[in-house]
Amino acid sequence: MSDLHPSIDPGVVAYVEKARRDAGRMAGIVDLSPDQRRLRAEILARVTAERHPDWLSTHTTYVTLPGREIPVRVYVPAGDGPRPAILYLHGGSWIAGSPESHDFITASLAANTGAVVLSVHYRRAPENPYPAATEDAYAALCWAAERAEALGIDPDRIAIAGDSAGGNLAAACALMARDRGGPAIRHQTLLYPTLDDDLETESYRASTDPILTRAAMREALEAFLPEGAGPQDGYALPMRAPSLAGLPPAYLSIAALDPLRDDGLRYAARLERAGVPTVTRVGPGLIHGYVRMRRFSAVAETEFQAVCAEIRVALNLPSGPVW
Repeated sequence: MSDLHPSIDPGVVAYVEKARRDAGRMAGIVDLSPDQRRLRAEILARVTAERHPDWLSTHTTYVTLPGREIPVRVYVPAGDGPRPAILYLHGGSWIAGSPESHDFITASLAANTGAVVLSVHYRRAPENPYPAATEDAYAALCWAAERAEALGIDPDRIAIAGDSAGGNLAAACALMARDRGGPAIRHQTLLYPTLDDDLETESYRASTDPILTRAAMREALEAFLPEGAGPQDGYALPMRAPSLAGLPPAYLSIAALDPLRDDGLRYAARLERAGVPTVTRVGPGLIHGYVRMRRFSAVAETEFQAVCAEIRVALNLPSGPVW
């Protein structure tokens, strides 16, 4: 009999139990070294790994900057260009995760929206604390706009998206683009994002999420922000931004049982008060990281397809095949 809370969707339970079998003692996050967290992310990626559809091609390129390069995995659906693009920032508590660990998610986004997806491998904590990842994300956004012709994308139809810590980086990029005069972002999609360091919200206190815990988030925040964040540093913690006015339209996909649920709900409410067109959905019975569970859970699949439908509308893309 499962030890997971009965409020968790049965398909999610099936995923978690398989992940536990495959990852063994590294199924949890707390008290793992950065290298162990990274290995765990790659092991869990195998749970949902699939061959891409034949009409989706991939290659890797690089954002070249003084003293460093940022790898970017590019997913290109078949069709004539220039195409809209989604700059994607993977999750992993700012410590783990990579384009490889998130391949199923980014391939799914490209296949189900028809947009080119640019999956960014930013510098990770604790070796590279804030603002390294945030500046890498913004540099990749600028690069995508500047290199649009070479990438075969439409510079007027660039969206940004990210999950978990990547949702934090995507929200920060939207703020930076507003404050720094561009590039223009058509739309932002934030999947169960980390937006604040308040670990005392109701969703933290009541969470039954077996994957993301308060202790795990404390470790992540300490790695990303070893010196803490200033009270108005919205680039580190977007919830602290003094104003959210002038940001691109937003879609927040939130898991009902995720300890980060209230981060998303509070941010969505602030966006709405600032006049930003905002759509918010809360997936019942879902936990943190639900997108990679969509082959196991009909609820997760429904929420993921809702994300894709919103992106297609925002980027003026027709409906296409569902993969």
